[in-house]
Amino acid sequence: MSFLLVDAGATKTEFTLLSEGKIIFRHSGLGINPNYCTEVEMMRVFSEFVAQCPDTGAVSKIFYYGAGCASERNASLMEGLMANFFPCADIKVYSDLVAVCHALSMGQASVISILGTGSASCLFNGEVITNRAPSLGYMLGDEGSGTNLGKRLLTVYLRGQLPADMAEELEQTYDLTFEKVIHRLYKEPEPNQLMSQLAPFIQKHIDQPIMKKLTLDAFCAFFATQKIHYPEGLYWHLSGSVAYYFREIIKQAAEIENCKLGMIVAAPMEKLIDYYKKLK
Repeated sequence: MSFLLVDAGATKTEFTLLSEGKIIFRHSGLGINPNYCTEVEMMRVFSEFVAQCPDTGAVSKIFYYGAGCASERNASLMEGLMANFFPCADIKVYSDLVAVCHALSMGQASVISILGTGSASCLFNGEVITNRAPSLGYMLGDEGSGTNLGKRLLTVYLRGQLPADMAEELEQTYDLTFEKVIHRLYKEPEPNQLMSQLAPFIQKHIDQPIMKKLTLDAFCAFFATQKIHYPEGLYWHLSGSVAYYFREIIKQAAEIENCKLGMIVAAPMEKLIDYYKKLK
């Protein structure tokens, strides 16, 4: 019996094919989020996987964990899309938060969070999600996400608050000027793409006071806006590139906001593999 595990975020989609508890094939493709991607774009990601995978016909079960799949509408959309490629497979679609729940909770009640391109959190009772904070996207929410960090960086840049040498480096690295930023944010489609690519620049200069304050404020805002939806005293487990690379500042923010941190991983796939090896 072969299982296909798919972990789809906004930036990257990871495929892992398991058979009898062993990894048969792995592949990474572009990100998938049905809230933002067209069906053509999503089909292309699966087409590339199928073209390279040595034995897709043996797939009997698919466990898909994806950004934007908390709603029944999007979950049904993704199930139908995958059925085109795997007509005989039993397909289960979950939100990306459930992937982290299965990977990190160890069956214990906890708060599960993602800090990557976007941000989200939920309350997991050890078996199912029982509550989740509203996800408002990059325009109204996503505090602590890569997009939110980029938004905060652009704000201080446009207000002339960055040190001159740092502002010059930012402009040269990303081909920015005041006018170009305003045009890209307000005149071009998908302004979140500009904001979401700036996190590496922030990380590079994280020792600078302005970057420390910018990121600490962002992560404090994340915990402050999320924790009101959950009981006190539970561990918070985090996944995502932002969570992993900014973990030291996240620890400071968690302490300020009285939130107990548990595990922090860059991505849940490795622990998901361990979770599903039990089904061999």
